[in-house]
Amino acid sequence: MSSEAVPLPHQDPRGWATPEVALAVLALLTFLLIPVHINTIYSGLPAHPLFLHVPVILIPVATIGALVLIVRPRWFDPHGLWLGLVTVIALGSVNLTMGAGDQLRADLHLGGGATGFGGGAAALIARHAHAASILRVLTILFTAAFLVTVAMYRTRSGHSTGIGLVDRILGGLRSLDSSMVAVRLVTAVLALGCLYFVYHTGDLGAKAVWQGRLGGGGLRLGGGGGSGVPGLFQPGGGGGGG
Repeated sequence: MSSEAVPLPHQDPRGWATPEVALAVLALLTFLLIPVHINTIYSGLPAHPLFLHVPVILIPVATIGALVLIVRPRWFDPHGLWLGLVTVIALGSVNLTMGAGDQLRADLHLGGGATGFGGGAAALIARHAHAASILRVLTILFTAAFLVTVAMYRTRSGHSTGIGLVDRILGGLRSLDSSMVAVRLVTAVLALGCLYFVYHTGDLGAKAVWQGRLGGGGLRLGGGGGSGVPGLFQPGGGGGGG
């Protein structure tokens, strides 16, 4: 690493009201979404298959964007904050989508051994839920690593987080040999892990839904008559396979 002079972070007149602090607070607030379990929206349609479009889009945007910034570190200063916001929103969407998925499993009586459904679909649903749990952990770690990386590069450019202790800690990390390379490497590994698991989780979920339908049995979300999902998910609707 070069031994170039590093400008001291200037004191932001807004105090703690800085973008870095705002992103950190928003990231922490996403954990409040973990216990939220929304089952239906839009006239009884299940929330999970609708919510999942958000992380499926935002996680690749955030991770691919992070990889671009890792290759071009000078872009962390001008582009790190807005991409950090995308990353935080992606994390919140993962938590919300998983809560809706848990509720969907409960509505379909898929708790435990999922005895009401074919073994193949039940196994895929269990694997889908497990993969989603890994994805959430990876997304949390990626979000934390990316926000730290953004803060390190921005404070190196003279910005301040608004918290003196945090600025000193970041300065100490930057003083370590190859620390900037290390944080970029960790962020890149986590980004690749998120990319893989968002694909893997979605693939398992799609197979769980369509395997039984295409095979003429297994998982059926509707109650008959062609109404499909809304027949099961109307308020007070019953559960059970077709």
